[in-house]
Amino acid sequence: MKNKELQKYIQIQISQSKKRLESLSFNSEGKSFFRRNIFYNLNDLLNDFLKKRGEPRIVVMPGLRGMGKTTLLAQLYLSLEGDVDKLYLSVEEAIKRFDVDLWDIIENYEELMGRHIEQIDKPLIFFLDEIHYDKKWAFFLKSMYDRSRNVMIFCTGSSALLLKEQINADIARRVYFLDINPVHFSEYMLLKYGKTPIKNINEDLKNIIFFSKNAKEVFDELKKIESKIKKYWLDIDKFEFEKYVKFGTFPFTLRIENDSIAINFISQIISKVIYADISQFYNFEVETLNRIDRVLYLISDTLGVSILKLSEALEIKPDTLRLILKSLETSGIVSRVSPFGAHFKQVKKPSKYLFSTPSLRFSYLSSKESIGLFENYKGSLLEDMICMYLNSILKNFSLSYDSREGGADFIISNLNRKIILEASFGEKSYRQIVETSKRVKPSYNLIISSNDLEYSEELNAVKVPLKYFLLM
Repeated sequence: MKNKELQKYIQIQISQSKKRLESLSFNSEGKSFFRRNIFYNLNDLLNDFLKKRGEPRIVVMPGLRGMGKTTLLAQLYLSLEGDVDKLYLSVEEAIKRFDVDLWDIIENYEELMGRHIEQIDKPLIFFLDEIHYDKKWAFFLKSMYDRSRNVMIFCTGSSALLLKEQINADIARRVYFLDINPVHFSEYMLLKYGKTPIKNINEDLKNIIFFSKNAKEVFDELKKIESKIKKYWLDIDKFEFEKYVKFGTFPFTLRIENDSIAINFISQIISKVIYADISQFYNFEVETLNRIDRVLYLISDTLGVSILKLSEALEIKPDTLRLILKSLETSGIVSRVSPFGAHFKQVKKPSKYLFSTPSLRFSYLSSKESIGLFENYKGSLLEDMICMYLNSILKNFSLSYDSREGGADFIISNLNRKIILEASFGEKSYRQIVETSKRVKPSYNLIISSNDLEYSEELNAVKVPLKYFLLM
């Protein structure tokens, strides 16, 4: 329906978006912020559409809050020039302010423009931020896709798991999901210091470490690029990795010098996820929502989570706790790593709940102690980081862990292929992978640690230096 106030709001967005979005793309001196690697992927999709109306025309960018999704939209918007119509809109702001949905917004946009979407004869690009605030966003995108080949939509939303639960197969064919992941170390160094990564090193390392035939091939191929990797690390401060783990996985923290301020911002992100995202998708009472932060505080101090013990500590029912943990997983705060084995065996053992970035865990740990904090918890923080990398770079793989005493940290599975991975700071023996290999029969074994590159023919294993792994 026609809404004059909404039309006025849309008109203001059209006229003022450039100025508003420049504040997200440039510093106070007018210097452009570095663009994340994924910007160039998105820009290629945009240019392909502009040149030949190529697919995909609907790009959904899910990711945890604080990953720079709005900044990416701003940079894309500002890069778009020429005879093109464009509209940036905060869906959350518009829906909350005017109590409307996306169809109302487009209807009033058409009224303002004096034409229907079907009548558009030149490119029209929509940049829709926080699209999940409209519960029927998926059907809206399908409708827009079908109405005109001249329309392309870039939209951000909550975590991929939450969004993908809301769409059916018919809509999925029209929508291209491009996850906005946490910042990896080489990108962190580029964004913070302008240090250029080794060309193609991330793909090369991924293929070598995870897609080789056996451990000998992993070792031989890593040996070929060893000198390049060592050269990259020559001028990097030895404490830079610690800084990265604490804060650097969130792009916005790269511009914050004060640690306390960075922690506070990360805490605000967690709060927004709980009271905005989770409350929207899960029918929790306020009392239950208020306990979610306590759940995160408790699991920040451990890896394996016993539902019964944790529910007793929190004085909530086990079923409620299970739903809370599921909500944290689907909203992107934690990653659940199941115990290895058949499903009926899995339920008897605790799952590991790793934070989706080590910076999230550190924000909770920092309230517990200060002296020796990183040293005391670096094992858990390293597991978070490795899981974060695995989730970002390995698609169609499943992660589990060996829940037996002395078992390995990760078992990476794809069809009949399995890789055992153990993570540790400092010197690391082969004990865990030996025990887990008896049960799993892997293609090969990996240990990620601060050891030098090393190969064991007897154990079909490679010790991969952490400095190599970080460059993926």
